[in-house]
Amino acid sequence: MNATQAAQRQPGKQRDYLAIVKAYANAMIKDGRDTYGTKHSPLFASALDRRTMRIGSFDDITGVRSGDRSLGGANPQVDADLYAILYRLTELSGEKRYANEADQALKFFFSHCQSPLTGLMTWGEHLYWDFEREEMGGLDSKHEIRREWPFWNECYRLTPQACWKFAIGQWDHQVANKKTGDFSRHAKWSSHGPQTGADFPRYAGQMIANWTDAYVRKENRAMARRPELVTAITLIVARMEDNMKKAPTGYLLAGTDESHRQISWPKSNLELARCLWNSAPHMEGELAQRMKKLALRQDFDFHRMPHTINAGGGFVATVDSTTGKPRTRSMNIPYTTTWTSNYGQRTHARTANRCFDRFEQIEKNHPALAGKYQQLILSAANLYLTATPDTNGLVKPKAIASVITLMLNSHSITGKKEYLERANYFGQLGIKLFLDDGLSLPKATNQHGHYESITGGPHFMHVLLKLYEALDNT
Repeated sequence: MNATQAAQRQPGKQRDYLAIVKAYANAMIKDGRDTYGTKHSPLFASALDRRTMRIGSFDDITGVRSGDRSLGGANPQVDADLYAILYRLTELSGEKRYANEADQALKFFFSHCQSPLTGLMTWGEHLYWDFEREEMGGLDSKHEIRREWPFWNECYRLTPQACWKFAIGQWDHQVANKKTGDFSRHAKWSSHGPQTGADFPRYAGQMIANWTDAYVRKENRAMARRPELVTAITLIVARMEDNMKKAPTGYLLAGTDESHRQISWPKSNLELARCLWNSAPHMEGELAQRMKKLALRQDFDFHRMPHTINAGGGFVATVDSTTGKPRTRSMNIPYTTTWTSNYGQRTHARTANRCFDRFEQIEKNHPALAGKYQQLILSAANLYLTATPDTNGLVKPKAIASVITLMLNSHSITGKKEYLERANYFGQLGIKLFLDDGLSLPKATNQHGHYESITGGPHFMHVLLKLYEALDNT
């Protein structure tokens, strides 16, 4: 009997989430690595057969675009939660091997999987490192970061020059117009080829966060404090300010090309606000104030949208930037849903968790605004106190992980035991859905037997670790 099977036999609150997470980490360390092609590496595979622990081709998954899957290789951005688990396990257990394994993988990735011409990495929405071919894999060399990278401290310790090259690469090869700040979330990985018009707010915020980190980092003392980094931040802040003036409603546009300039994505705008708020204290004078003002403007605009958190409504997900009314566009729907987590569709829980990020940032200095976020967060949490997914339909690990996170966030706000108990309920439900066969890796969905990071398996396991810590402290 392995650790996962043993832990599953424990009833209720006594279920050993830590043992389940350790079994997952141990399996990935032992059998989930790059043993393919001519050069083996410590990289972790982002998709595996859960029984043979081998890469391969797997069935399509509803709501997941084929060009976003990292089949046959490694994509650290979709595996960020795996790295978080490894580093946290070392902190909790004192076993250095977990952090060491993460270090080895990240050092290899930043040393071997970076474009020599642009400095961009083979990661994110569309790219990955192909194990068999020993080169960039993915969709037409399109680089698009998926999230703010949380491990710059570790990566600068391991490969400082590569990290610095990436930061400068985003400025040199992602921003097409150095006068207007026009850029696209897509850039060419292999050579200089920036695009324009798809200047998404969340991507603007994540670039600003990366540039700010590189600017202030002491490891870069000989390289950093270079004026182009502040120039880059100032230019993109100005671009976002200008994009708010282009719509009658004043809502920040999703982008300025024809397919995006008539819509706004509230969650994307909140990600910009989050990144700006974290970065502003490291800037000086007028720029710092503009960054905070721009962030707060996204808060005020978010709260003037017609959010309706109930079984038939949700957070506004896509809004017409001209009329201010929720609207449908292509794969984007007007409101969030309770359980559906397809491309272009978000759950109530996931957006509520973004609201929690802003709540924590502004709670002390802007209590009235934070109170509005708290009301929305708890409204969503209260819905999930009774809502459960239809397990006869498709359920992804990231949907369950988002709800557990929401329950933990709500417990931290209120101290109410019911939220922690509900988090435990969804932890157990997730184990039944994705780990019911005793294997150590979670299923891609309750209807797909393989493991695939893009559907949230590592996220779910990371949240189980957080749940273990929360229960252990009660």
